[in-house]
Amino acid sequence: MTARGYTAISKTRYTKTALVEKKVLVVEATVSTNDTVPISELTTVASAHVAKKSDASEVTCTVATNIVTITGAALTDVPVVITVYES
Repeated sequence: MTARGYTAISKTRYTKTALVEKKVLVVEATVSTNDTVPISELTTVASAHVAKKSDASEVTCTVATNIVTITGAALTDVPVVITVYES
């Protein structure tokens, strides 16, 4: 397992309620199976969606606090786009 860095592509906000705004980040990373991607700009992540840049196929992942763990099988140094939503 390796902690991977990322490059932010997009940073936006959405209004959850009249008084609460949340962040949405889109980042690029190169990952392998069981790698982690700590999203340092967020304290907690509600959900994350990972897709391969080559064909846009979905890559499975799990989220714990602000860390996205890549669980997709047989991945080695695959460029992906990760969309994360703040809790």
